[in-house]
Amino acid sequence: MFRNNLIAIAAAAVFAAFACTPQTHQGPQTPEEPVDTTQTQPADTTQQTPPEPERDWSWVNGYPVGMTVEPFTETFSDGNKCSGFVATLDFKENPNLKFNCIRSLRKKGPTAFFADFDTSLGKACLATNGGYFAGSTSVSLVAHLGDFTVSAFRAFNWPNDENAECTIYPVRSAIGLMEDGHFEIQWAYCTRPAFKGHTAFPSWLDNNEKTKTFMSEPPTADYCEGAFEWKPQEAMGGGPRLLKNGVDISTDAYWGECLNAGGTAAFGRHPRTGAGITADGKLILLVCDGRGSGGSKGYTLAELAAKLRALGCVDALNFDGGGSSCIVGSDGKILNNPSDGAERIVTSAIIISELPH
Repeated sequence: MFRNNLIAIAAAAVFAAFACTPQTHQGPQTPEEPVDTTQTQPADTTQQTPPEPERDWSWVNGYPVGMTVEPFTETFSDGNKCSGFVATLDFKENPNLKFNCIRSLRKKGPTAFFADFDTSLGKACLATNGGYFAGSTSVSLVAHLGDFTVSAFRAFNWPNDENAECTIYPVRSAIGLMEDGHFEIQWAYCTRPAFKGHTAFPSWLDNNEKTKTFMSEPPTADYCEGAFEWKPQEAMGGGPRLLKNGVDISTDAYWGECLNAGGTAAFGRHPRTGAGITADGKLILLVCDGRGSGGSKGYTLAELAAKLRALGCVDALNFDGGGSSCIVGSDGKILNNPSDGAERIVTSAIIISELPH
């Protein structure tokens, strides 16, 4: 009896526990959607800039991009004329244009300088005569590929070797292409001849050929304030400086650079070769005929300065002129009419070349 009661109580407890447990209704299961973890990128509404077309570097009118060569004729108030050629060079527009200043141990004409040009430095497309010379010796500095191949001449017998009254130490002007690519004109003197070291000075210093007052000793690198070591990559000496900051200084520089005795003949109309730098960094090369050649009288130095200023130059200098003045075009032929009737053999030349693109 007692055992039956225990079984009944246990059964009742199990029933009660089952009845008190909540029952969850399990209906049909919907499959769980997979979660997309990728981020949606917004649509690109910007316009794609098409690549710039490749520049056409074909030569135009016989010359590279960035270079023009044009004839000119100027009529003076007295009815006389001056004619010649102007080359304008924009090295920013065409970085492959190269300015080369070449000397030769053997004198030769500008056409030979052109023909003999080292093609590893590009294709020659223009040549002019360069600085002054005596016999077969250049007396104007020349720098090429960062080296002074000719140092500025340090001393001259004045007025000449045959009738020397004194020794002079002229500080003359030169145009240089610097390492950063800009052109500048400086008064330069070789102050350290053993090392071909040149110093640029703020003027021609204390020489004045007009008053016959000259420096008694060669200037040193510390001669005055404003002097500094000059290290052009390419340079050609000449003189006198024609323009400085747009101002004509040709007459004062002519006397100060001691060029009268050498025959530069500032005040007569003659064939001339000159170079100038524009305000935006272009290089101008000019060659004019004179002495009646081709009907041209030529320029005085002041007239050459005025012409270069009219072409936009703010700085300019004169090179060797007279029968030396010559310009050679891209075909290797002379463009102007040299006053000697043919090109004169010289010791230095400026050559413009273009490297391949």
